[in-house]
Amino acid sequence: MTSTPLTQQRLASSVLAFWIHAQFILIGVTTVLLGPLLPAIAEHWSMRDLQSGYFFPAQFAGNMLGSLLSTRLLPRWGFARLCAGGMGLLFLGLGIFALGSRQVGMAGIFLNGLGMGLAIVASNLWAAESNPARRASALSLLNFSWGIGAVACPLLIAAGLHLLPLTRLLPALAVFPLLFAIRFVSLPTTTTHASDDSMEELPAAAWQPFSFGLIAILSFFYVGTETALGGWIASYAQAFGSVSTIAAALAPSAFWAGLLLGRGLAPQVLSRHREHTIFTLGLLMALLGTALILTTHLVPVLLVGTTLAGLGLAALYPILLAVMSREFGPHSKRLAGYIFACSGMGAAIIPFVVGAISSHTGSRRAGLALVLFTITCLLAVSLAFSKRLAFNSREVT
Repeated sequence: MTSTPLTQQRLASSVLAFWIHAQFILIGVTTVLLGPLLPAIAEHWSMRDLQSGYFFPAQFAGNMLGSLLSTRLLPRWGFARLCAGGMGLLFLGLGIFALGSRQVGMAGIFLNGLGMGLAIVASNLWAAESNPARRASALSLLNFSWGIGAVACPLLIAAGLHLLPLTRLLPALAVFPLLFAIRFVSLPTTTTHASDDSMEELPAAAWQPFSFGLIAILSFFYVGTETALGGWIASYAQAFGSVSTIAAALAPSAFWAGLLLGRGLAPQVLSRHREHTIFTLGLLMALLGTALILTTHLVPVLLVGTTLAGLGLAALYPILLAVMSREFGPHSKRLAGYIFACSGMGAAIIPFVVGAISSHTGSRRAGLALVLFTITCLLAVSLAFSKRLAFNSREVT
């Protein structure tokens, strides 16, 4: 009995789905890598907080460039080939840490960001396009896979640094993106539904500058907030005198665990409640968690605060991407790269400013207080302009 073309297409789609979700676990590890690595990087190259903070713009400048390039490459390469290219760059970025200098390390972090920018855009657009009736849920599940890697990363790095020095640990990790690159190259090419004229200028009606601007602003503040909290919380926890480096690794794990839990629960919650309600309540929970982080001197309360902050932020970005997909329809393939670039800009700027404030004031608490401001900005913009964005009432189950 021979399989029909439809059966073969479904099988190919299932295989691609498996590898994209598996890849997103690795991307979760590499995205948050700087957080648990930052104390080791600072010690290895004798850097202050301001100097360490430059690694964030390096990674997310690469991420931003990769996002912009994806708008041109995705219609030509398809999802699998673009993921293969992203994993190849990630392999190079991790591998060159073996050369050992701070400048080469910075270049490696940039290449990591460039590779992730390509793969993240391709993966998120694949999830949104493959599940048009349940975009936010599909994106939440994809980012749940990302959360698995993000939660595991601090613990893996803490254990790895006891076995290998920094300049050998990261090259050892490079074997994983290499394997993914090889696998994606072997998969059938799956292109977007965009036609050849997708490379031409978008019609004015598709652009909707005001909606695009709102989504870009929300993405800038959201990703910057998430990156700042996840990236600086380990260094912040080390300021608690009795906390060791390994114990400090629990703080980012608590944050990413909250994010993971929230994204795992998101599909059920989205089927029962309006997206904007979830968005608003999530921001309020993140505000509460951040306030606990900044006002406590007790490690257990710090961990509760980081978990609450992660749980509150969990569903926000999948909802934003679902809103973007509805707002721009088939043109989201061309516009998504610019939205992800704005996200990368936020991830580069906000954590860097946290480090700059920390160095200037001599207080990591003062630096991390910037996150309260960014969450407040998210809340204000989303409340003021909720009717201008395509939030769903609830998803179809």
